[in-house]
Amino acid sequence: MVLSRPLASLAVATLAAVLVPQAVSAGPQQPTVSLPPLVRNVDVTVTNIDVVVTDKKGSRIRGLKREDFEVYEDGQLQPLTNFFAVDGGKVVYFGDEAVPGAPAATPVPSPAPEAAPAPAEPEAVPLPVPKTKIVIFIDNLSLQPFNRNRVLKNLETWARENIRDNVEAMVVTWDRSLKVRRKFTNDGREISDVIRQQGDFSTMGQTRLSERRDILRRIDDAQSEYEAFVEARQYALAYKNDLDFTTDALKRTIDQLAGVEGRKILLHVSEGLPQSPGAELWKYIQDRFRTQSGGLTQFEFDSTSAYLGIIRAANAAGVSMYMVDASGLSIDEGISAENRSTQAKIDTFVEKTNLQSMIHLMAEETGGKAILNRNDITGPLAEMKSDYTSYYSVGYRSLRSGGERPRKVEVKVKQKGLVARSRRSYVEKGLETRIVEGVTSALYFARDENPLGVGIEVGQPAPADAQNYLVPIRIRVPYSRITVLPQGDVARGRIALYFIVIDAAGKQSELATQVVPVEIASKELDALNRRDFVYDVRLLMIPGGQRLSLAVRDEPTNTVSYVQQAIFVSALPQETPR
Repeated sequence: MVLSRPLASLAVATLAAVLVPQAVSAGPQQPTVSLPPLVRNVDVTVTNIDVVVTDKKGSRIRGLKREDFEVYEDGQLQPLTNFFAVDGGKVVYFGDEAVPGAPAATPVPSPAPEAAPAPAEPEAVPLPVPKTKIVIFIDNLSLQPFNRNRVLKNLETWARENIRDNVEAMVVTWDRSLKVRRKFTNDGREISDVIRQQGDFSTMGQTRLSERRDILRRIDDAQSEYEAFVEARQYALAYKNDLDFTTDALKRTIDQLAGVEGRKILLHVSEGLPQSPGAELWKYIQDRFRTQSGGLTQFEFDSTSAYLGIIRAANAAGVSMYMVDASGLSIDEGISAENRSTQAKIDTFVEKTNLQSMIHLMAEETGGKAILNRNDITGPLAEMKSDYTSYYSVGYRSLRSGGERPRKVEVKVKQKGLVARSRRSYVEKGLETRIVEGVTSALYFARDENPLGVGIEVGQPAPADAQNYLVPIRIRVPYSRITVLPQGDVARGRIALYFIVIDAAGKQSELATQVVPVEIASKELDALNRRDFVYDVRLLMIPGGQRLSLAVRDEPTNTVSYVQQAIFVSALPQETPR
């Protein structure tokens, strides 16, 4: 990891402690003083909600305008300040105006014959459509090979034909270990090839079915209801343990997308995620022993709170979840080989409801869709494409309360009979939170936003102890990009630095921050505007490849730059010149 110890918890303090700062100025330095706030910043941001509108039959509705929508935050109607409509992958309506060259929602009257011809205007440049980023998350821990490969065939074809231009995708797999099989790319053929290769890897869903079959036999052999519950509980505990890691992997994947710009979709492929692991076994025991006791046992393993945490994370990150149940159309479990070898029957309704209720909830609450009971998902994938190529974006301004808290949001269409589908909540975020998300996401997905013109220079690492190295980092910011405010004979400003690092194994440090005062003699302002403010730090790192993500914020204007730098720390001694 980027850290001085193998554990991330130790590295956090280490990274923060090894920031050895030194501001280097081209002019005389005044003694550093404790600066009061230079300006009072009021954090007013626009909350944008992407909306898909259909009629009751599911047909997509186009041609709506800003006045057709209402948005409620925590039950309060909000005045809309931002609006655009995307149709067929192009922006066709922006604000209250149709985009030139786009089909108009209403006929445009012809000019009067006597009117003089208007001078020719330059051809309109199409407005850019926000990028769409799709994470394909394959849950091999729950999937059986046949079901997975059937769904992946559909996904291969879809990816090859639809991942291109401003639509990017990445592929991750989960099998008690989260692996990125391909980072974001808009090369659909490459994504299709990566998906096809996943058919060569093993899955673990069949193992779970085999374990459950053994438990059912033990329940059948049990001499008492208590003995049967002990067997079922062991299975449920193991299942719950795996599920806890699965939900954590999902949340981590979503959190990494929080600072990524554009429309974001998580396409999750599994054979369901249980609300209560082993719920069907409690019902099986009740049927086997003809008793109503033990029904409350399943609540001990209820995982609803974990799924609600995923929903909060997804809505906070602006991620819509499309949940595929790869089990498809299943046969009557009563005639399955598993049930033929046992005394009672697994209740198919209980099992299916337990596996599908939470994936349906996650999709519904985040503005996505649950794809259930389908052997061929070609149609639903085409509908998902329509969701990110034909939609509306409505936005409103809100004065932030300063608290990081969830807000309920509801989008309505005034015209009767139309249905608006969108995320149902978001998390109010302050500027600091948004910067932290941005600098962290940039560890995984490059972020090229540098309005401050920040530059990074990496010096020669020097041994700090037997295992760690101090790496000199020089940060340059042009004085002309830093906002300074005159205070008598001195102009003062302030920048904030945010550092985070990840190593080749995917282990990351926690965030370290440094606030740096900028102080310049007023008479030197003109000369310094052609030079750089320089700030030196040293970061403690272990040998190997590292990736540094840095954010720099100009405090008076809250302008933020994001810069990333690859660093390799060699443990080999330097060659001395002869």
